[in-house]
Amino acid sequence: MLPRPSPHRAFGAVRLAVTAFLAVHVFISAWIVATVEGAYTEGKPAPTEVHSLVAIDKDQTMIDVEIKKATSFLVYTVIRDGDASVPINESGEQDAPKANNDSEPAPSESTQAEQERAWLDIGRQSVMGALVVLVLSEALMLTGMRWRHHVRTLAFLTTLVAFSVVFPACYMLELGGGGADDETATNTPGAELETVSFVHTNSSSDVSLVWLGLQLDADYSGYDLGLVEPENRTAVVAAVPEPGSEDASSFIAFESTFQIQLGKNLDSLLVLPLMWYLMPA
Repeated sequence: MLPRPSPHRAFGAVRLAVTAFLAVHVFISAWIVATVEGAYTEGKPAPTEVHSLVAIDKDQTMIDVEIKKATSFLVYTVIRDGDASVPINESGEQDAPKANNDSEPAPSESTQAEQERAWLDIGRQSVMGALVVLVLSEALMLTGMRWRHHVRTLAFLTTLVAFSVVFPACYMLELGGGGADDETATNTPGAELETVSFVHTNSSSDVSLVWLGLQLDADYSGYDLGLVEPENRTAVVAAVPEPGSEDASSFIAFESTFQIQLGKNLDSLLVLPLMWYLMPA
């Protein structure tokens, strides 16, 4: 283990400068990075690949989508019948019981305000506040305050929580803020009739941990009714098409990898505890 140096007055200025530098470095970098890598492995759209990148920083959300080998996918969208679908209960699933929306009370003003709240802005403000408090806590180490070490540790932990818990949670709440549209669709006559365009589907997913984030691997496959002749759709819904038949060519398989991580520069904050040990107050 490294020997710990004796406290020195110059250490305080160095610690404050390094803390401020790292705070600014993290502040101007991306805070959340999400990537999606998907590819059609079987069927008419194959071998089209989709690559998507979402980066969120202090000001904006940047989205970049790239589609490679898209010719087959364009042909697929042209020849596919977009109106081909069947009710869910006809494809072997049962409709869930529907609640009577007429008996539900109208949303209050406080509920509507909750839905309209800018959660992402709240998350950004919490992160910026945590970084400011972190720098101020290091400046507090230059004073003779008795509990200054505990204040600095608490500020550091608060910053980690703001980045790893609060901000991602606010982002997820922001994504789920479209409840009003769902309510409107539910109150539309006929909206309770759910339909599907794919039958005999199979899906699987696996979640794993990566550095500063999570990774989701998912597979999906099924028979697209939009590629089946109208007179054959009832038979395809009832049973899986025979291999080699014309209807079997409607089979489509898709594989994807979704990865969401904290910004790659955020781990630089982990240098601070080491600096505290090597440059004690």
